[in-house]
Amino acid sequence: MRVRLPVVAAVSLITVACGGGGPPTPAGLAFSMPSAATAVYEMGDSMRVELDAGGQLLEMRVDLSATFGATFTRAAEGIEVSMDVSEFGAHLRQPMGGPVRVDGSGIEGPLVFSLDRRGAVTLISEPTLSSEAKQFFPALSTAHTFFPRLPGTPVAAGDTWTDTISYSGAEGEGSVTAVNAMTYTVVGDTMVDGRNLMKVTFVGEQEATGSGVTQGMDFRQELSGSVQGHVLWDMPAGAMVEHFTESDGRGSMEVSAAPFPLGVRSVRTQMIRLVDGM
Repeated sequence: MRVRLPVVAAVSLITVACGGGGPPTPAGLAFSMPSAATAVYEMGDSMRVELDAGGQLLEMRVDLSATFGATFTRAAEGIEVSMDVSEFGAHLRQPMGGPVRVDGSGIEGPLVFSLDRRGAVTLISEPTLSSEAKQFFPALSTAHTFFPRLPGTPVAAGDTWTDTISYSGAEGEGSVTAVNAMTYTVVGDTMVDGRNLMKVTFVGEQEATGSGVTQGMDFRQELSGSVQGHVLWDMPAGAMVEHFTESDGRGSMEVSAAPFPLGVRSVRTQMIRLVDGM
């Protein structure tokens, strides 16, 4: 039996599972005004999704690229970040239809959020998204996961800290609740392109639940798995230079049009790099 699935909805929710001059950077590894008030970050995101429909294995792939112009201002505790999407492209390859391509024309306005000293996020405003852009640009999870969590204290090689990244709200074609329990470890200094940076690695476990209605079908999805990666941080500039994340999650998806739950696996790799500023 072949089951027609809300492919794009599955992809948009699976993506969640898975920082002018200011005052000097505070002592320790923490968020505050960086040495430059503006920066440009490039993000590349690649995800493979497998759906098991009772032995019928369906595979999708989503490749996404984006360029963000970030502006930093002082906040009561930490900083406020306004991120304009200057370039955006997404490409979906799916077994039940032709390829889908989306550009940045459906994204209007910035993504704005604040970060306290440790990187806890308060979402302030989101871009206005077209129906197509909603399927590929997860504004809520981008705000909460673009930057890492920091200890807010001085650190040395071998130091570790833990934090939990949790958020819930509207995302894509429905709503999402996500919890990532993370452990960070300071590796030490590393030289990249003549720049002395601090390297921090992280490992963790992630859980995400999404639900909504798409293409006339109700759906609910649960996903859990592992996440790991690293951060490169410029201590004198007070800025993130690189954020690499890879995750592997498994779970299930219930669709009103399907007579049984579908098995889901999502393997994702994301790289964010500072390309201008600082």
